[in-house]
Amino acid sequence: MIVVAVAIPAFSPGTPEHALATWVRREGGFVGKVRVETRDGLRGLFVTEPVRAGELLVSVPPGCIVSADEDSQWGLSLRELLTARLVGARTRGQCQPYLDSLPTLDGAPLLCDWSDEELEQLQAAELAELARGMPPFVAASCERVRPYVQAEASVVEWAERMVRTRAMFFDTGVSRRMSLVPVVDLANHRTPPRRSAMDGELLEPVALGSDGESVALVARSDLR
Repeated sequence: MIVVAVAIPAFSPGTPEHALATWVRREGGFVGKVRVETRDGLRGLFVTEPVRAGELLVSVPPGCIVSADEDSQWGLSLRELLTARLVGARTRGQCQPYLDSLPTLDGAPLLCDWSDEELEQLQAAELAELARGMPPFVAASCERVRPYVQAEASVVEWAERMVRTRAMFFDTGVSRRMSLVPVVDLANHRTPPRRSAMDGELLEPVALGSDGESVALVARSDLR
């Protein structure tokens, strides 16, 4: 859900978020009535004033997006292909405003980083077991990626976390694609589409643009 907060400056100058929005606009994208903010330690995307269902909030051009399409010749999963692409972008200095906005490896703790004592506090034994089994799975995945990139193990691990926590899935009609989409990846893009009360149109909050390459975020409902 995108929470409304009216009459607050969208992006403060001098912040990574301001540089990110400026870069997206400069590359031909659109950043509308939204801002990036941290509340109660959680960073996310919020609207700055009331919007109507179907209103465009953000449009990100392909030059700002890190993507990978399914390709069996490499022997890597789609997630691993995108991990390699992100490592490559970092190595080459591509999409730098986006990379600058991403958390560090230490700044992105996950459930699998919890100690056994902390996991025992969960009221979900299956979730705790899943978390305990993640480290060897992630390590094996990173090892599969490393032969295809020129980077330290810590960089590959960082990229794997960014992909696992932020990547979006798209069906292009030709292949399956995973993408890292600046600004949009701070919204709740996993909520199911809903129908507009006015005309019954199915509103997909995040979708590929008409060019099949850009990505748009629209309001799923009126936000006041």
